[in-house]
Amino acid sequence: MQLDKWSKSNQTVLDNGIIRKLMDKIEAMRRFVAVAQTGSFTQAAENLNAPKSAISNSVSQLEAHLCTRLLQRSTRRVSLTEAGERYLPQCLLLLEELEALDLQFQMQSPILTGTICVDMPSRFLSTIVMPRLQEWFDRHPQTQIRVIGADYRIDPIKEQVDCVIRVGELDDSELIAKRLGTMKMVNCASPEYIKKYGSPTSLEDLSHHFIVDYAPNRRQNNAAFEYCFSGTNHNLAMSSLISVSTTDAYLSAGLNGLGIIQLPEGGITNYLQQKKLVVVLPQYCCQDMPVSIVYESKRHLPKKLRYFMDWINHIYSQHSHQ
Repeated sequence: MQLDKWSKSNQTVLDNGIIRKLMDKIEAMRRFVAVAQTGSFTQAAENLNAPKSAISNSVSQLEAHLCTRLLQRSTRRVSLTEAGERYLPQCLLLLEELEALDLQFQMQSPILTGTICVDMPSRFLSTIVMPRLQEWFDRHPQTQIRVIGADYRIDPIKEQVDCVIRVGELDDSELIAKRLGTMKMVNCASPEYIKKYGSPTSLEDLSHHFIVDYAPNRRQNNAAFEYCFSGTNHNLAMSSLISVSTTDAYLSAGLNGLGIIQLPEGGITNYLQQKKLVVVLPQYCCQDMPVSIVYESKRHLPKKLRYFMDWINHIYSQHSHQ
């Protein structure tokens, strides 16, 4: 009898050990894929929220197990070796199949769990999503949201982001885009700015005014007043006192009288109502900006991501009709 207990106990330990080794290998493969897609151990560590040393050790152990080098490391960049080029697509295929297997069981469960990584413009986050985010957690308390909030267009595959909210026309890509709606644009300035420079009543007047230059890309230098006339977009070059790279700084510059700004009306409603900003040249506004949610094409979309994107669609629709 004692021998049977001893045998069962050792079998359990053995089974647990095999499972642990299998899970470690799968995690090592995930970490290798992250490094291969980003070309950086540091970026992979940030994306996976793990120490850089742990990522490096996992890849080294995977290489030792396979008896081959998968990555060529240098002080400036990380690239795939010939073996790594062959191994990467097989890893991706296996990890996708494992994810699909997990989803079969997750779809049967009413409980959502895990982390959703999303990128969106900072103003969209602060004015639309953040005020309603607690509602999401009240419904799905076992989920976590990781927000990047970049004011430039990231590569969601390289950054391993589940979905991205984008305002403006989309570039052609292999990503899937779902239109959420549009944002009405307005031109505005602070009362202090108008007191100092006057309120423009025509496009010709803008030669005596300043615009806040929004340049998320440092190489851009396009201080211009954008407007749509007779269905055609135009850019009128203007003088600028300041150039900024984030939407929060852009709004702040406008509020502090540093120039005319052009923003979605829905994001500055309170400032307009409180007379902290005043609409100018309403007859010369930008075209309405499309708002889309963009995500990677997958055969099996995780349930938590589907629910989250539907929720974003819902709250944006409510916001647009306020």
